[in-house]
Amino acid sequence: MSAPKTPGPQGPPDRTAPMVHPATGSEASVALEKVLAEIEHELGNFFHKLYYWSEYLKERPARKTADSTAAQMLESTIKNLEGFLKVSLEYLHPTELSCARMRVDDLIEGLLHKVRERLNGTPVSLADREGWRDDELLVDTARLTVAFEVAAVHLTKLVSTESAIRVVIARSQRQSCFGVEVHFAVERPNEASPLFRTATAGVEWAVAQKIVALHGGELSEINQGSEGKRVVIFLPLCPP
Repeated sequence: MSAPKTPGPQGPPDRTAPMVHPATGSEASVALEKVLAEIEHELGNFFHKLYYWSEYLKERPARKTADSTAAQMLESTIKNLEGFLKVSLEYLHPTELSCARMRVDDLIEGLLHKVRERLNGTPVSLADREGWRDDELLVDTARLTVAFEVAAVHLTKLVSTESAIRVVIARSQRQSCFGVEVHFAVERPNEASPLFRTATAGVEWAVAQKIVALHGGELSEINQGSEGKRVVIFLPLCPP
């Protein structure tokens, strides 16, 4: 049997966005300032490296072996800068959704496949609470697949060789909005310092949060101390 893929939308496109419950103005402002500060800081690092390696190449004789390494470093810096600019523009650029109805179980199947594929052997158990399988959501599958991919990669950073993940799926409610909530509870998580997280990964996470928020949902990480960590995805259901 072939591995399931993130399924596409069924039925004609519906450009009506789901009900959105955005963060308060102060929360949104703080989040934006944090991401912009990270982008600004990382761009400064890139331009410092570009200046350093460019000056190094100008000041050294062309035939030295060290110059070959410097040229490679300059090329690598330019390539990494291009990638960082791409993800930063994805965050800053206005995003439009083209939504269609999709069954919750189809969406969850695609998400779980993506997570298992990325985790490469980390035990994943599913606590199925039923009650959500026949529900539907309005989603832009292309956009949401990008967010799911980032969430799956983020999970790989949280797990260690001793980790296990318990997935809980259930109906939920945020304010007056009913939806489905998926919890990825990481037991015995990786305790590595967050300083090892790259700026690119941070902005990619912000992009994923933005995409989920545009669907009226929420993507978050919860640190529960000794009980582990959780990645939580909430998405609103279509009105009955």
